[in-house]
Amino acid sequence: MAFGSILQLQVGELRLELAPLTREVMGDFVSPGIQSAHITRYLETSAKVLEDEYEWFDKIRTDTTSITWGVYILRGAERELIGTTSLHHLHKDFFYTAGSGSLIFKREYWGKGIASAIHQARTWYGFHVVGLDRIWSEVLHGNPASRRALEKSGYYVTHVKRNVKFADGKLRHSDQLECINPSDAVWKRWWGSDRPGKAAREARARTQAALDWASANVTLP
Repeated sequence: MAFGSILQLQVGELRLELAPLTREVMGDFVSPGIQSAHITRYLETSAKVLEDEYEWFDKIRTDTTSITWGVYILRGAERELIGTTSLHHLHKDFFYTAGSGSLIFKREYWGKGIASAIHQARTWYGFHVVGLDRIWSEVLHGNPASRRALEKSGYYVTHVKRNVKFADGKLRHSDQLECINPSDAVWKRWWGSDRPGKAAREARARTQAALDWASANVTLP
């Protein structure tokens, strides 16, 4: 799968495009981007150089277990790369599942609702285009904005992993989250004879709202 189809959406005054990456834009990640500890403190502990990004691009370009997009700002004919988002570890067993993640490496675009919109578009693509049953993610403690953005698109916390990373001077736990396809068929099969709790039921409603938003606001050019 490697790269996902082009998705376009509007976030406030910003026009966004989720589109395949190219080798030529790998340099946009490096400086100040992912060489800044403030950008990656809850993700990576090492600063990447251009050669690392070329290796990463070559790896994901042929990865059949992931779907990756570059996140671009559109201004007429110009495109500015500001981050990435992905569905990864795609796996079919009793259910079709994938992990998810995003990175906005330009700080001037934080706090503008971009992460939430990306999650909603990606969730819609995962459930309606790929046919996933469940998407999971994790957020390191100390990064509440990332957790809120995931929760808005229907994720909810299932459990906490303790002491998974040392960041900002102390050991951090991580919240483990999941988003279940809200369709009746998947929902019934996932829960079986169990009764889903309040958090899961509320998350289902948020997921459906996110899918409705994406259906109305995401275009496939």
